[in-house]
Amino acid sequence: MPLAPSETKPETLPSYLPLSELTYIVQTGRIPNALLFHGPPGTGKKQAALFFAQACNCRANRGRPCNTCVSCKKISAGMHPDMIFLGPADNKKIISISQIREMGGIIASRANEAAFRMVCIRHADLMNPQAQNALLKMLEEPPRRTFFILAAERTAPLLPTILSRCRRIDFQALAAHEIKTILCTQYGLDPETAHIISGTAGSDLDQALRLSGLNKEEAPDRKRLRTWLIKEICGFLTTPKHQSGFKGLDLSRLLSARPEYIHDAMAIIRTVFRDFCILKYMPDKIVNLDFLSVFKDISKIHSYSRILTWITLFHETEKRLASNSGTRLTLDRFFLSLSLFE
Repeated sequence: MPLAPSETKPETLPSYLPLSELTYIVQTGRIPNALLFHGPPGTGKKQAALFFAQACNCRANRGRPCNTCVSCKKISAGMHPDMIFLGPADNKKIISISQIREMGGIIASRANEAAFRMVCIRHADLMNPQAQNALLKMLEEPPRRTFFILAAERTAPLLPTILSRCRRIDFQALAAHEIKTILCTQYGLDPETAHIISGTAGSDLDQALRLSGLNKEEAPDRKRLRTWLIKEICGFLTTPKHQSGFKGLDLSRLLSARPEYIHDAMAIIRTVFRDFCILKYMPDKIVNLDFLSVFKDISKIHSYSRILTWITLFHETEKRLASNSGTRLTLDRFFLSLSLFE
């Protein structure tokens, strides 16, 4: 359960985060046993959790991190032994009871050096019922000077008894133009690149940073994913029908081999189909402006009704992937359906 490095200096944190509320909690000295950070993906829940952990343990004791004391530096660098992050295991879509029990074994002993130990459960809404019941026992009798942060996109899957023990803090979705501004002003991206990335990521800043290669935790080749995938999709859509099925299955195989990229890949495909849909009437509004001429050529050989059917098939595929259907089988079905549709 390692803690990944993250930049949490107050002056660099996005202004949309609820930092004033978190600062107030620290200043009052009334640290809740559990907080629920609720909001869409990519809205800064992890950044806020690190900010709160730093503020609770900062030697300057101002209610905000000083970023110069030993505690603040260790948390920012991901080296603090008492900051525990927990989430779904690799390539899994649930948090299991064994993970919660393992965490429980860690916090059963005293903290190493923190004034307040943090346990942050990312994607807490993916805990299965057994895991939630195990966590509930810890929330009912929390270890001394240990607080929990549950970061979740949805609250419905969480037990009412867990929700009742959490102080809820809501995180708001960002508009694409807000993400574009952040990419330009805070990360130095040029406006054209920021337009493409923000249009692909929607309200998810984390995804925007991944696709732009700005998230240092991600592999460098993720930045190249967009260009490669759009070229592959365009090649697939221009392949003769009797060959397109084979090309689609090959693309499915390549994507399925990298399950950690599926979420971003689906976001990219979504923007491609959206661009085809609006290309005729609003060409200046498409996301992938660098592929405008290619898209125009493809739109000449596919009818508008066919493009709408692509979008329907895409949404059905997204639902299947979200319901834990097999990735390879689901993508095979998607690309074969696209190739067979008249």
